[in-house]
Amino acid sequence: MEPQIDALKNLFGDLFAKLMAFTLEDEFQEALGEALEVFYNMAEGEEYEFNPTEEFLFMAWFLLDDADAAGNSLIDEFLSRYSDDLTLQETQICKALKETHLTLLQVKEIQPGRSISLRDLFLGEEFEVFEAAGSAEGIHKDSILYTRVLRLGETRFLVGAGVFLDQVVMEPLTQFITDQYREECEDGQKVSFKQFLKENGELINWWIRALEQGELLDAEEGEQPPDGDKDDKDDKGGKDDKDGGKPPSDDKTPPDKPSEA
Repeated sequence: MEPQIDALKNLFGDLFAKLMAFTLEDEFQEALGEALEVFYNMAEGEEYEFNPTEEFLFMAWFLLDDADAAGNSLIDEFLSRYSDDLTLQETQICKALKETHLTLLQVKEIQPGRSISLRDLFLGEEFEVFEAAGSAEGIHKDSILYTRVLRLGETRFLVGAGVFLDQVVMEPLTQFITDQYREECEDGQKVSFKQFLKENGELINWWIRALEQGELLDAEEGEQPPDGDKDDKDDKGGKDDKDGGKPPSDDKTPPDKPSEA
């Protein structure tokens, strides 16, 4: 890995650790609990054992995507409080992070210790992300990765952890998300697919969780996905401010099993 890229990766890693610590501060605990319910599409009264050291995918979503009605998320609060303490490069990384979104990526090529070539299954983009030595172990060509990607100029990094899925889920999962996007557009919400993923990336997690719990029905038999309509997201509330609560979000419907990386 080139020295400049290595230095940038280290800078990003240090800053990301600070951001994760920020999301775990006591004043955000109520909002975090409510966000867990939405991200995992939890049933009323369902308990979930939260382990922050294994929840980087969720915590990045809570930090970057779980926004209020004005579009502000915890990353904005972090910048508001600590902008005077951040370097210009750290500020730029924070702003670039806010532009990221959850998506599904297909592994096209692996260069262990250097990079992974990926294709965005929704947007069709192909690009290379840099990785630390050994982090590509266990990754197989054509497997599917659920994560987000940070772009800094022409350089890209994976943000936090991701969930690897077998390629057999590619078609039903992408079809489910595409159908949700189509329904939203038919309801009059004219947004780009990229913006839809920014605002609804947790839908992918709903589908994955339903798969893990054996709740998905065979779509080929014309059956409907499991409980957890987009409407349920509104019922679970939204983050009205940074001290607790959660913004009302659009309705969503979940769905069929993966492995974590």
